[in-house]
Amino acid sequence: MGKKSLRDINVSLLLLIIISMFCSCAADMNMLNGNNNNQINFSVSVPVWKNADSLSSSKTSRATPITDTSFGADKNFNLIADQNDGAGNYSTLIDKESVSFTNNIWQTTPSHYYWSGTANKTMNFYAYYPTSISGNISHTAGASPTLSYTVPNDAVNQLDIMTATANNINGNTNSSTPLTFNHIFAAVKFAVGTNGLPSGTIKSISISGIYNSGTYTFGSGWSNVTGSNTFVISPSTVITGTSGANITSDTYTLMMIPQIFTSATITLTYNTGTSYKQIISGNWTAGATYTYNLSKPVNVGDYYYSDGTWGTIAEHTNSTAKPIAVIFSNSTSAIDKGYGWKHGYAIALQYAYKGTLNWSSSTYANTLEMGQTYTDISSVESDLEGYTHTKTIITKSTNLSTDYPTFYYAYNYNNTVVPPTNSSRWFLASIGQYHLFSINICKIPTSTYYLSSTFISSGWAWARNDNGAFNSSFLARDNFNACLTTAENAGASVDKVLCGSSDYPDWVDSWYNSSSEYSATNPYFLLFGAGGDLMYDHRRTKNNTTDNLRVCIRPVIAF
Repeated sequence: MGKKSLRDINVSLLLLIIISMFCSCAADMNMLNGNNNNQINFSVSVPVWKNADSLSSSKTSRATPITDTSFGADKNFNLIADQNDGAGNYSTLIDKESVSFTNNIWQTTPSHYYWSGTANKTMNFYAYYPTSISGNISHTAGASPTLSYTVPNDAVNQLDIMTATANNINGNTNSSTPLTFNHIFAAVKFAVGTNGLPSGTIKSISISGIYNSGTYTFGSGWSNVTGSNTFVISPSTVITGTSGANITSDTYTLMMIPQIFTSATITLTYNTGTSYKQIISGNWTAGATYTYNLSKPVNVGDYYYSDGTWGTIAEHTNSTAKPIAVIFSNSTSAIDKGYGWKHGYAIALQYAYKGTLNWSSSTYANTLEMGQTYTDISSVESDLEGYTHTKTIITKSTNLSTDYPTFYYAYNYNNTVVPPTNSSRWFLASIGQYHLFSINICKIPTSTYYLSSTFISSGWAWARNDNGAFNSSFLARDNFNACLTTAENAGASVDKVLCGSSDYPDWVDSWYNSSSEYSATNPYFLLFGAGGDLMYDHRRTKNNTTDNLRVCIRPVIAF
């Protein structure tokens, strides 16, 4: 049977409801005669679970809850039967006795019962499965039985209880009495939602703020639903985070009392301790399957973690994982999506290198390595292929450390901070990726863009404030450093951005080398200017032997 999905937690959690009606009836069984009367026996119909998610997707049923394919002749159920003497007086003829499939009919065993042969001596039948709940059932002759029940906390201990009622059956009946069983609980399960989840091992899923006790009346439903509990499943499921994948197997389907609820909390916890929460409301009905499709949205300014998860510091308070990068984009290029990295980009908390460094050796100082240049501001902004550029250089090089030292240090960062499973390796950012970083993390507004009239020749673009004073690099520095400080307070190792006279008395710039090329001889840099100017600059050559540039290699990762 299925559980209900984690609504998309775009956080966005997604609650899906699809109705799939069920039914399956066994053929009427042969009658046996005794004492000139017909023996009481039954034909049994068992329901399939209905898919009833509230927001749109398909679900399947688990094996553990009973379905028409699993309630076979090897099972038995218990029966209560009240007989009307024809004058409205009832007595209990059958009291919680077992019914099994014996001699090709469903009959009480070992005792057998027979019809009175008198039409107005009617019978009321109440059947239930499993038989283990007998101690929770109360019954008075002539009234429907009631079941008092508290749902166990752990899904593996929860029962799929079914009941059947057949009232006012004539005493001169000479055929099998149909018993149509119905599930009395709602089934709740979880799957990966449209926007995906981080890959990893799911330690547990809990849902709190749900009623756990009530009284079920045969033929009528639930009443006196009360209590509050946290239900926990511990599936130890390894997921890749792919949309639609089941998180919980059939064994871990929750059997919940039907109810209307508000402000219930779903908590998804990984084996590292990373946990995500989502508040939900809903209306669970008996016999329906609810699959909650869970997603964890990627938010700019959150952190990418060593276990491959992402989110806020608070969501990782109890996690053994540490933040390793700041997320600056919640989408990736078409090429990177083809590799399976569709969630976003994040920039490292630390430098892979800082000091004087050339983009390439003199051997490669005058060659166009990527086969494409970016010579206007729109093409600069659209180049998101840092991974592809880095891969190209690695393939070309015979000795990466001497041929292309900038790329070497970016790539070597993989030995310093191990990239999580299902992410790219660390790579040297493209100028377009630095553009997203500048806008989304450094928070440089596009209204402050200042494009030099000689951008193509002199090589710099943006940014001033509106009164013409250069201060954008200080704004960028402060905003990025705020993200780094938050990570540092959470136990991460970080390298702050330094620029300006307060950081460097001699007004040294910070040049962030990119993997993008302006020409065969000049690459692009993101420049944190010591005087306050933030630039996309290409005025320095690949093999610069004249300027003592302070180069900072801060790698990027796709996930």
